[in-house]
Amino acid sequence: MSGALLVTGGSGFIGGALLPLLQQAAPKRELWLGGRHAPAVLPAGARHVPVDLAAAAIELPPGVDTVLHLAGEKRDPACMPAVNADGAARLVDAAADAGARRFVHLSSVGVYGAPRHAGRVDEDFPHTPRGPYETSKDQGERVVRERCAALGLRCVVLQPSNVVGLVPGRGRPLLGLVRMVARGWFRHFGRRPAWVNYVAAEDVAAALVAAAVHTNADGVFIVNTPARLAAFVGWIADELGLPPPTARLPYWLGASAAAAGALGRLLLRRDLPFSPERFGELTNTTRYDGSALSGTLDFAYPLGIEAALRAMVRQYRLSGLV
Repeated sequence: MSGALLVTGGSGFIGGALLPLLQQAAPKRELWLGGRHAPAVLPAGARHVPVDLAAAAIELPPGVDTVLHLAGEKRDPACMPAVNADGAARLVDAAADAGARRFVHLSSVGVYGAPRHAGRVDEDFPHTPRGPYETSKDQGERVVRERCAALGLRCVVLQPSNVVGLVPGRGRPLLGLVRMVARGWFRHFGRRPAWVNYVAAEDVAAALVAAAVHTNADGVFIVNTPARLAAFVGWIADELGLPPPTARLPYWLGASAAAAGALGRLLLRRDLPFSPERFGELTNTTRYDGSALSGTLDFAYPLGIEAALRAMVRQYRLSGLV
């Protein structure tokens, strides 16, 4: 396959992991980075292409074969529909006008709006997005699929779960949980086994490369490496040289503490250590099934969440954070 690869959102969290993999997988293909402004440093051999998702029209130069659309609005709810839905539709039209044959769209499992006890969620689960961002991403992936079908572009939509990875200046994912385990504060709640839904940024990047370069498949695919919470905190403890946390408290006790935390937050106007959100995370039984990606695209997650988590814990230890 020839023709340029155009990436939007290449300077973002996932984009930073994607670009070197993309150049390694397709070293002879041109790499274009689409965005409103040229990045301060372009990868060797790459070029900048002006792309403004909020503009009334988008135009791409001829020669692009595949578009990997990672960019989107995450902060301003008022701009989310125009950028995440309308802008994505305009980008598909521009890609088709430029002669592209494939469009890879990065969405989110948030489009499903699955409650915390939905059990197994796969690509056939109904979409009931709950917030403005999730709603705009749902609208975006729907319109992308519709426009690609109408214009004859092959289309792959990838829906990652909670993407984690260590990037300087971009936060310290899961550090609070690591500290809970390190200090002996972690507790399980209730009898039902809880699940966590995380995927390494490197695995999402590899899935994007597979969708863009290594396959002719179409479709929608969840990108996730779910794990039992007990195993998850066990990996953390093992890296810290501690026994795995096994203490378990009644569900009602955790629910009461979460309610107290919500009341305290309302009265004190600040976040408290234990909240309904934290309790929900510790008792979640929903798991997003990312296996269809492996079957249809013949894709193997190259890193996996255990290796990613262990690497983060080691880095936190080396940095003196735990």
